[in-house]
Amino acid sequence: MDFTILFLQMLFALVVVCAGAVLLLKYVLPRISGAKKWQKNGHFELVSRFTLDYKKTLYLVRVGKKHLVLGGAEHNLTLLKEWEQSEIESLEGK
Repeated sequence: MDFTILFLQMLFALVVVCAGAVLLLKYVLPRISGAKKWQKNGHFELVSRFTLDYKKTLYLVRVGKKHLVLGGAEHNLTLLKEWEQSEIESLEGK
């Protein structure tokens, strides 16, 4: 059998497998994991993330009407500051 036909068949199979993997990762897994459920109810939102170091990050999270600044390290998460909605609005006005 001609090797050109075998090569084209292999390329076609590779494209089909890669497209299937992309579709699976983009559409199927997020629906199964339920990660979007937290964002749809509007009570929890990751507003911003700032990486300080390889394993250290600051997070600004909105939970209901409160804003939280969380410090994340390799194995822990620490509440650094908590603001009410009125405090945030007064900061934005300055």
